Amino acid sequence: MFISSYEKEQMRISIRTLQAQVVHLFDEINKLKGDKVTVQKPAPKFIFRTEEAPWGYKKDGTPRKRSGRPPQVMEIAS
Repeated sequence: MFISSYEKEQMRISIRTLQAQVVHLFDEINKLKGDKVTVQKPAPKFIFRTEEAPWGYKKDGTPRKRSGRPPQVMEIAS
């Protein structure tokens, strides 16, 4: 079965959103009960792609560079 990278990214976003909602619900339960219900919070790894930053943003808000080795540039002598 073939799944495009866009579909994979949408599934990852959906899963992370659901995980965040579960953590939020446990926090609400703690407030209402007053008990300690511990849940390990997942590390947020959201990558928001825009035209200005096609590979997302760093934690400090600056655009990320393309990961990996820089592409080879072929120079043509004239």
